[in-house]
This record gives sequence, C-alpha cells and structure tokens, in this order.
Amino acid sequence: MTRRAALGAVTGFVGSVAGCVGLFDGESFPIQRSWQSGYRDPSSVATTADGQLLAGSHSPFRDRPIVAGLDTQTGKTTWTVTAPKGKKSPLGVGDGRAYAFSKAETMVAVDAATGETVWQRRLAPIDEADPGVVEFAPIPLGDRIVVPISGTEDDVPDRLVGVARADGETLFTHTLSASLSGAPGATSGGVVAPLVDGRVLFLDRTGEVGWTQDIGAVLSAVGAADGTAYLGAATEELLALETATGTVAWRGSLANTVFTRPLVTDDRVYVGGADYTLRAFDPASGKQLWRDDLGNAVTHGPMQVGDRLVTLVGGGHNIRGSSGTIPFSPTVLYVHEQDGTRVREVRFDDKSFEGGSIEWAQAAGETVYLGQTFGLTRVASEAITDA
Repeated sequence: MTRRAALGAVTGFVGSVAGCVGLFDGESFPIQRSWQSGYRDPSSVATTADGQLLAGSHSPFRDRPIVAGLDTQTGKTTWTVTAPKGKKSPLGVGDGRAYAFSKAETMVAVDAATGETVWQRRLAPIDEADPGVVEFAPIPLGDRIVVPISGTEDDVPDRLVGVARADGETLFTHTLSASLSGAPGATSGGVVAPLVDGRVLFLDRTGEVGWTQDIGAVLSAVGAADGTAYLGAATEELLALETATGTVAWRGSLANTVFTRPLVTDDRVYVGGADYTLRAFDPASGKQLWRDDLGNAVTHGPMQVGDRLVTLVGGGHNIRGSSGTIPFSPTVLYVHEQDGTRVREVRFDDKSFEGGSIEWAQAAGETVYLGQTFGLTRVASEAITDA
C-alpha cells in the first residue's frame, strides 16, 4: 500500500483547469464547468462532512488510485492510495473515512483528511470473479461496514460481508441466493438488498435475515428513509416496503423497469425510469404528483442539488437481470424544480470533449460531477442553481 503526495506533478495523470469556463483548448463544452481534471477512469466521487472531496477509480492498474483526495477548487489530486492490480469498487464514505475494495481481494479504510491508510484487509474469493463483483460501494452502518460482493456470473459466492469499522475484522458473512440487481440501501438497523431473482431481503447489523419479500421481478437499487425502502421493479412499479416487516405499503404505477436508486426527501419520492420519465410520488399514499417525459432511459439520478433535481439519461450503465435492449443515446442532463418544472436540458451526445464521453453524473457536497472516460468534471454551481 502506498501513498503519494502531489500526484498532479505526474505527467499525464492529472491535468486540471480551474475557473468557471465553457471553452477548453478550443473545444466547446455544453455546460459551464468549474474545472476539468484528467483523473482516469473515475468510478465515483464523495465528500466528507468537513468538505474533503474524494474520488475512486474503476481502473484495474496498480498506479491508478483506489481512493484519492482532490482539491475542491481546482480538481488537482492532493494524495492517493493505491492497491494491488485489480478493478476497483466505488467509494463508501462515513465518519471521515473512505472505504473501497478491489478484485485484488483488498479492502482499505482511508483517513479522508490525510490520505493515510487506517487499515487494509483481504476479502476472498474475488480475484477470479467477473468485473461486476466490485460494482457496488461498501455501506457504512454504525460501527461496521457492509461490503456487497456480487457479480453477474456464477464464479464466486454472492454475499454481504460485515466488517468492523475500527479494524476491518470480519464480523459476519451472509451468502445471497442470487446476484444483487442493484445497490443495497442502508437503514438504521441494517441493509435492504435487492436480488435478480425478484426477491428483496433485510439483513440486520448482525448479519441475520429479518425478512424476505418475493416481488417476482428484477429490482432497482434501494432508497430508504423513515422506516420505508423504495425500489423500482420490472413489474413496472415503484414499491414502498416497510423496513420492519417487508410489507408492501403501496405500489406506484410506472411504464417500465427502473435502473437507478429512487431519491427520498421529506415530502417526495422521485424516481427516474427506463420508460423515459421522471416522476414524483407522495411517500405516504403512493399517489403520483407529477411526471416529465425525458429523452432516454434514466441511468443516473435523480439527485438533489440545493432545491433542484438533477438527472442524467443515457451515458454508461450496467444492466443486471433481463431488462431487454435499452438504447443509451442520447445523453442528456436535466435540471428540474421540485414541482416538476424543467428548467434546463443539456445534451452531450455526438460531441467530442476533452476527457471523453460522459459516463455518469453524481452529486457530492451540493455539487454535480460528471464522470468521463478519461476525466472528471465539476459542473459550475450556477449552471444548476441559476438555470
């Protein structure tokens, strides 16, 4: 395990340009940026409570970081932690630490302020698995971290592993009956995990199954809040499940499956569907409050940025289960008011940009970041708030 400071000096690894600009090296970019960095193969971004910006990388190469600290104002890399060669997971962040694991069967906990490795542990077997085995981020859950280890082929056991937050010691291993169909969601007492065989289960913090609910169709990632878990299903529904019992509280009608995690706020549940729509539901009754028809299947979001909603259609997305053929073009970023009013639409398709094509969008610290094939872009805040 190594830590290298000032990695921005390494030729070809980071090339950041600071300032809110819309023109880089003679190439136009469709939305105003604060900066664009040459951070390669970004998997995810996150911020800690004190504002430290972190990034992960999907790259299997040893010289690409499993966790990196970035300067929020310039995008330059300030420190990195690397791991043995192997594709890497997105980041899980909690209590000032970043957590990630790789197909090299290595999991790390990193101090987000200093970039120092707090602990490193081996997780096996992973190395011989398909790349999907590291698709989902570790989940902080109180004094432990739940690690979702699940590929798309029958080459390693699909499982949820609980490790101690303090030192990485394995506390439990729960073998799953099928692959995860989306990212699990954390609740106060455990995690809700969706499976490709159409079942969803609740695993408490000790690794015991509290309940299992058979929905009968592939499920999306889980959004959870206030004792309720929300999932999209290939039954063309948004489901609200009581996390105490697994009982379906209500079913909201959609017109296709869902690829992304529903967004849960105090008074709304928002869901973007493969039916090319963004919808809002009342969390108590399941009544649909509004919908907007978009230009493609929703692959990232919606996410809340200040008092706006940001959603990406198109881009890159891995489909689990049998969802048919979905065209992921065009790639468009949408900005909405919370009442459904569309205030901005930014198209990225059929253009060549510094950093490559747009693969994903993610909100971190009330800022939107765009993951590109060969770079990472921070969208200027005024591009969202003043749209």
